[in-house]
Amino acid sequence: MKCLDYKIYFNIIMKSVLKLFLLILIFSNSVKSQTLSPKTIVSLITCDEGTEIYSLFGHSAIRIQDPFNHIDFVYNWGMFEFGDSELDFQFRFAKGKLKYYMAEELYENFIYSYQYEQRTVREQVLNLSYQQKLALWDEIQFNYRPENRYYQYDFFFDNCSSRISDIFEKVLGDNLIRKELPLANQLSYRQLIDKQVSISQPWSDFGIDLALGSKIDKLTTSKEMQFLPKYLEQSIGLASIKLDNGNVEPLVLAVHELEKGKSYIDGDKESWSPLFICWGIFFVALLLHLVNIKYLTSTFDALLFFSFGIGGVVLVFLWFFTDHQPTKLNYNLLWLNPLHFIALISIFSKKLQFLFNKFYLVQAFFHFGIVLFWIAIPQEFNPAFRPLLLILVLLYYFWYKKTVPKKA
Repeated sequence: MKCLDYKIYFNIIMKSVLKLFLLILIFSNSVKSQTLSPKTIVSLITCDEGTEIYSLFGHSAIRIQDPFNHIDFVYNWGMFEFGDSELDFQFRFAKGKLKYYMAEELYENFIYSYQYEQRTVREQVLNLSYQQKLALWDEIQFNYRPENRYYQYDFFFDNCSSRISDIFEKVLGDNLIRKELPLANQLSYRQLIDKQVSISQPWSDFGIDLALGSKIDKLTTSKEMQFLPKYLEQSIGLASIKLDNGNVEPLVLAVHELEKGKSYIDGDKESWSPLFICWGIFFVALLLHLVNIKYLTSTFDALLFFSFGIGGVVLVFLWFFTDHQPTKLNYNLLWLNPLHFIALISIFSKKLQFLFNKFYLVQAFFHFGIVLFWIAIPQEFNPAFRPLLLILVLLYYFWYKKTVPKKA
């Protein structure tokens, strides 16, 4: 009898828990499906840059506040799944297979991470009519559906900032009146990135210039500039809106600084910059070849040829074996390519050294030609690449001279 009572009580408790769970689920879904009140506030949130590679260019999000319905959500398109392991994450990222998705967060949870990282966060309150707010809310909820929230991220052409810009244009249509940004059609994607990271993160800037090809060297329009959150913020600040009554007013009602952080862009240029290091390597190579300590010089050359060859393999992989569009048409492959492995192998064989004598000469002249005429190449090169090219000229000319057949 006691055993039977226990089963009855257990079933009652489980049914109660299930009902409570269903009520919570229904309530949470009703919050998302309910109509917003006229008191709703819509704003664009812009987060300044951080120190990590994923935060170097800032972040954008949309905030929806409805005090009547106790709503204060932030929607952003910058989330990604880490995966089963760090190796899995790195592989998917390198291949361009990393899916990003749209997330809904409580405002207090969203702002906490920026407070912890000491990053400045600003809010532009938008001057929208009630009907425009409802239309934006519906579009956000449509984007947040499980079948719609994931997308193929592209840093330049489809990211957390450009998605918000597209949503504003879709929802507001001709009522959104935008002005040209001051720098429109003056700077390329690469130059916009340089402005952002060349001082605070010179090595990141070096790596970006190495890995990304000529596709990012076209001049950007006002719309294209908005792949960076700071320019989306600027564009929204300059825009006007046509309201339901026909009046045209500024799109932004007010600007609030939600969190005051540090500036990670301004600062002194690092003394150990890529330019400094690359020139340093060049002068070390020059000194070694002037002194010509046999085994030390050969070992140093082998290490350099290996490094240049590996760099070339990486660029070939990024161009031909990934879905990343900006890494294609990369003219850095002219000088950073797997052909340097030929010179590396020949160092360890005297027979091969003399066999590749003409190869060394051609390579020396070819790389010197790049140094002289790189302004004609349809891709902007990082200044630190010039000493690297001169190193290749030096190495190949040295090995050519070393393998010139001696006259009888």
